Amino acid sequence: MIIVFGDTYRHRDAIKALGGRYDGVFKNWQIPFSDDTLTMVQKMAGQRPSIAAPDAGIATPDGKDPTSKGQDERGIAIRDLVNAVHRTITTGFPAPVWVIGEIENLAVRPQGIFLNLAEPKSTGSLSVKATIWPTALEFMARIHGEDTVRQILQDGIQVRCLCRVGFYKDRAQLSLTIENVDPVFTQGALALAREKLLKELRAKGLDRKNKMLAVPAFPLKVGLVSADGSRAESDFLHQLESGGFPGSVLFAAAATQGEEVKTAVPRALTALAEAGCDVVVITRGGGSAADLRWFDTPEVAYAIADCPVPVIAAIGHHDDTCVAEEICHSREKTPTAAAQHILNLFLAARQRIELAGISLQNVMERLSKQQLQLFAMLEGRLHASAARALAAIAANLANIEARLAGLDPSPWLEKGWTRLAANGKTIDSIRSLTPGMVVTARLKDGHATLQVAGTTGAEASKTKK
Repeated sequence: MIIVFGDTYRHRDAIKALGGRYDGVFKNWQIPFSDDTLTMVQKMAGQRPSIAAPDAGIATPDGKDPTSKGQDERGIAIRDLVNAVHRTITTGFPAPVWVIGEIENLAVRPQGIFLNLAEPKSTGSLSVKATIWPTALEFMARIHGEDTVRQILQDGIQVRCLCRVGFYKDRAQLSLTIENVDPVFTQGALALAREKLLKELRAKGLDRKNKMLAVPAFPLKVGLVSADGSRAESDFLHQLESGGFPGSVLFAAAATQGEEVKTAVPRALTALAEAGCDVVVITRGGGSAADLRWFDTPEVAYAIADCPVPVIAAIGHHDDTCVAEEICHSREKTPTAAAQHILNLFLAARQRIELAGISLQNVMERLSKQQLQLFAMLEGRLHASAARALAAIAANLANIEARLAGLDPSPWLEKGWTRLAANGKTIDSIRSLTPGMVVTARLKDGHATLQVAGTTGAEASKTKK
């Protein structure tokens, strides 16, 4: 491809005859390259035309080749360098090319959409400024549909865009003008990331960890994770109230859209589990695969898998299923359906109780008169046996009470008797006392510390022996 720029007006017919096409964005002509066309262009432009072509070199604004021997030995001026880079980029990318990147810093303005196309954060921070002008946006909406374009053009989405590569000379900055997007690529990229995470969870056995938890028959304490003031929150609570839910709901507000989901939802799950909830419901108002991708993140998935409480998810509505719904205990389509699921648990438990009562009544009705008499006799024997056992226990307790009463010194103390003790031991013999010994005397209304002056009786006893 031969690029011709500068004062080309008087040669426009000749350039068209060579198959040239004018590029209104970059203000140059693009001519299919061949030796003959190169010769013709050189004749039109003079000895050193302002042309960038294979093996033709790069021309500066004054028509001089910076690689020629005539170049200023001090170097090339910044303006000349920038112009040369601009021509090189224009030559290298004469037509739009498909560029793959992740959208960052998306800003929608009346004059257009401005964003950065960046490498994934895991590989670096390299990014290029890009612009979508209103005419290109209208074209994409007409081809792919407004909803599809809106879902794709979001921060954090990996996209494949048809871009015209440009170079903003005033700032010496590379730029991209987006002319189209590839929805199939974005949808495929989201699906691949989702399957990769599911495969990782299955390999660790975490895809069924929450499913194996037992749901109480009567979950009276329900945790709710949703956006504060959202329609999902109100629908869920309204359905519980309409169904006569007898328990309580603990609400933990959390973002359900955007980067914050990765930290807010795990934090809410932890708080509700620690609060003693019987079951936790995560819900939002549905959305496309692009909207729900925040529930396909490892942070949310691992938080659900490790939650010690059964998790019910009502996130994606119908066909769009996110990883969070795949690994939770159970999934419902809407917030209302999730609330009804909890009400159904109460209904099922009540029905089981009623069926058990009916079964017992049927059994009683089927018993014969003789069997009923046998049950009555067994009932009487059980009562008699229980009465005898209780009487024996009562007698044993009375005996123990009498023995304890005999050991109680209170009646003796009331009559003036005293109990002596020394070193924590009761003195029960005169032989245990020695002159000068300190003893404690217990009286009916207190204790006294005494010192032994002397003893009598012990020697007399020895003498009698």
